[in-house]
Amino acid sequence: MDMIKLFLKGIIVGVANVIPGVSGGTIAVVLHIFDRMIDAINHFTRDIKKHILFLAPLGAGALVGVLAFSVLIDYTLTNFSLPTCGFFAGLVAGSIPLIYGLAKSKQSKDKSGAKYFIYTALAFALVIFLSTLKTAEGGTAVVGDVPAALMFKAFIGGVIACAAMIVPGISGSFMLVLLGLYNVIIGYVALVKDFLLTFDFTILVSIIKFCAPLGVGMIIGAILISRAIEFLMNKYHTETYYIILGLILGSLIGIFLDPIAYGSYSGTIPFTAFIATAVTAVLGFIVAIFIGKE
Repeated sequence: MDMIKLFLKGIIVGVANVIPGVSGGTIAVVLHIFDRMIDAINHFTRDIKKHILFLAPLGAGALVGVLAFSVLIDYTLTNFSLPTCGFFAGLVAGSIPLIYGLAKSKQSKDKSGAKYFIYTALAFALVIFLSTLKTAEGGTAVVGDVPAALMFKAFIGGVIACAAMIVPGISGSFMLVLLGLYNVIIGYVALVKDFLLTFDFTILVSIIKFCAPLGVGMIIGAILISRAIEFLMNKYHTETYYIILGLILGSLIGIFLDPIAYGSYSGTIPFTAFIATAVTAVLGFIVAIFIGKE
């Protein structure tokens, strides 16, 4: 049952990472796997069997979430963008009491929380700033001879995006949008389906040429940022969680600052869309609260 639960949680994290503006790290906190994920990455060799039994189903679920649900998410974002973003906003909002509780858990009794909220405010401002940046123009997937420059950009993008994906409140996919790689990666995901239908190995080679440097970059990014997070949590537990709280609060607003939230509407947004968004947000909030009580 633990393996199945981890697989399902991995799917949710994978789906979250597909959507610009939604933080996979935040969802990992909501699902109670964030601390275990950081520990497994940083101390993999200490207990290889234990960490494989955790990372394997989680990673497999995340892969399924990205591959299988990217089509569904693309459909809902294209046709029901606000309600889709509303559901994820509800998930994020539902995690706030959990994060605040973790921040307060080791706060010194004789210290006011006022100074810690400065960290929260700064982190909040950072996410809002990132959310307002002009996004780069995206390219397309290349079949055939993948340019070396694109492979190098995939590597750098993998480092930055995976580091961002792990940090709660920061959207890894949004960082890919800023780098102009989001549409390219979605294109290569779509090529997987084309290969399975045609078994054209030219397509497969192109996918590997792009995804190999991307994957290596993601591994490096995950290792670097997870070590930094573990250090901060061990040395500055309270401050770190107040920063995470700010990142999450910022991402809650950032979801609706991203143009993708309004992509399915041309002109005036109908009132029914706001009603549907409110409903999906409440559903997301309830799901997050329910999971938070595990």
